Amino acid sequence: MIDISQVSSLLQSLGVSGAAASKAAERAAGSSDAAGFLKQLQSSLAELASEKKSPADAASATSAASSHATKPAVQAPFESFEEFRAWEKGLGNTFAADYQAPDYVRAMGMCRMGGEAEAFGRYTFFKNHPECAIDYQAVRSGAPSQMPTDGSTLVKSDLSAMPTETASYYRKNPGALLMAEGFNMDPTLFKQRLDGKADIPTDANASEWLMQHKWTANGVVANDNRATLAQAPFRGLDGNGTSTYRLARMDPGTGALVDLDGRRYDPRTGDAAV
Repeated sequence: MIDISQVSSLLQSLGVSGAAASKAAERAAGSSDAAGFLKQLQSSLAELASEKKSPADAASATSAASSHATKPAVQAPFESFEEFRAWEKGLGNTFAADYQAPDYVRAMGMCRMGGEAEAFGRYTFFKNHPECAIDYQAVRSGAPSQMPTDGSTLVKSDLSAMPTETASYYRKNPGALLMAEGFNMDPTLFKQRLDGKADIPTDANASEWLMQHKWTANGVVANDNRATLAQAPFRGLDGNGTSTYRLARMDPGTGALVDLDGRRYDPRTGDAAV
C-alpha cells in the first residue's frame, strides 16, 4: 500500500506547498493500483496548480530561470567557513506568506536539513554559488526568491533522448517529470504506463519494474534508476543546465568531501582530509 504521508513529503521536497501536497495525495488515495494513484496524483497537482497560478506567475518563473542562467558573478557575503557560520546564525527566520522553496535549496541535498554536522556542506554549496547565498539571505528575511522555484532547474532526465511525443509532454508538464524522477521511475516508461502502453510482465510489481528498467531507442533494458538519477547532473528542463549547480562530491571510499578544485575536506569539520 502506498504511504500517503511519504508521498506528501516527497511532493514537498519537490517544491509543492504542504497544503497542496496533502490535498493531492489525499485525492489520489482512492486509486486501486500504483499506476492509477500516480495518474490521479498528477491530475490533482495540475488542478491545484491551475487554481493557484496565473499566466503572469508562469511568465515570472520563466523570467527568473532566464535571469539565473545569465546572472553575473557576485561575491559571497563571507570569505571563510568561520565567517559562514556567523553569517548563517545571523540569518532571519521570516518567510514570505506565499514562500516557495528555491530550486537551489533542493539541489543542496541533505546538507540543507542538517545542523552543525552538515554546516561545511552548506558552506561549500553557498561558496560555490554566491548568488544563491545572497538570494537565500533575502528569502530568510521575507523577500520572494529571485531564483527559479518551479523545479525547472532540477530536471535530471535527458529529454533529447526520449521519444518526441514524450519529451513534448514533459516540457508542458515538468511536475510530472519530477514526480517520475522522485519515484526513481524511468520517465518514458512512466508515461507509457500512464497511457496504458507499457509492456510490463504480468507477474511483476509495476512500480518496482518501472524503477528497475529504462526505455532506450533500441528497446527496454534493465537499469537501477535510483543509482542513475543519484549520479546524474541537473540538466534543467531545457537541457542546458549541467553547469547551473556546481556541486562538490563525496568520495565513497574515504568519506571526504571533494570540492570543485579537487581539494578534499572532512565534511564535518572542514579540515583538510589526509
